[in-house]
Amino acid sequence: MFDKNILMGKIINTLHENDFETFVTHGSFDLVAKREHLFLIKNLLNIDALDESHALDLRATSYFLSAYPLVISQRNNRDHLGDDMVYTRFDISVMTPQLFKSMLEEEDLVVTHSSKGRHTQEINAFALKEKRLERNLTLEELADQVGISKKAMYEIENKRVNPQKDTVRRLERLLGAELALPFEMKHTESVYIKPKGNFQRDVSAEFSRIGIDNSSVNSTPFEIIAKGNSSIITSLSNTPSEIKNNVGELRQLSVIFSSRSILVSKSSASKNMDGIPVLLESELLELQSSKHLHEIIDERT
Repeated sequence: MFDKNILMGKIINTLHENDFETFVTHGSFDLVAKREHLFLIKNLLNIDALDESHALDLRATSYFLSAYPLVISQRNNRDHLGDDMVYTRFDISVMTPQLFKSMLEEEDLVVTHSSKGRHTQEINAFALKEKRLERNLTLEELADQVGISKKAMYEIENKRVNPQKDTVRRLERLLGAELALPFEMKHTESVYIKPKGNFQRDVSAEFSRIGIDNSSVNSTPFEIIAKGNSSIITSLSNTPSEIKNNVGELRQLSVIFSSRSILVSKSSASKNMDGIPVLLESELLELQSSKHLHEIIDERT
């Protein structure tokens, strides 16, 4: 039986074959992959099992790390996913392991986007208009030949909507041009998540006070993700024993993220735990700027 572990192995093999560094973790993303770009990947057999709160955490973390969020899945509740289709859930791209492999290995890969029952493709709208004018066709004339409304053609040519796959094929045939654009992963827009507890809220507020853009996250191995001159992942610990539990994974994630990492604790006898700087919550109140925080991180690393 095909299970999540087999799917994970398949994804990791594809990444290693394409010279990616990988790290397996847990929560809103299961896998970090790094080459010239950073991917945060959620691995699900059934895409309909994706939780909205996990998706928001994945998008927020990806935004602050300038990473690409991605879900790799096999099926939904009704059927298997298509190997030439990119689906969307909670504004995150979803694809099969086979399409992911093709994306990494093939140049100029054209895909179809599936959303709410519509199968569309991104096109070069400038080339579309150029070819239409070369043939002295009005919007209405081209729309009639393709079999869509003038309004629909206007929206396609002005990049307000992507045309359906069949429409792209008819346009390419009529105009004698390749219009479909190769698939490109897109960075997520800014996402900010409300803190769940007072500790998380207070630390986030102190970061904001000193000019560090940040968001709480609730289903990752850290509780706050931030960026300024560099990204910072922050784990919160109430006791020294909790600090010890968080260190290993935080350190490894910091390396693959190329980010800074800190532990913020309510009480600790140490200013460094296995290479990770430790700050008391009370010390945050004394910070004067983001530069001051980075100086402390450098001092305690």
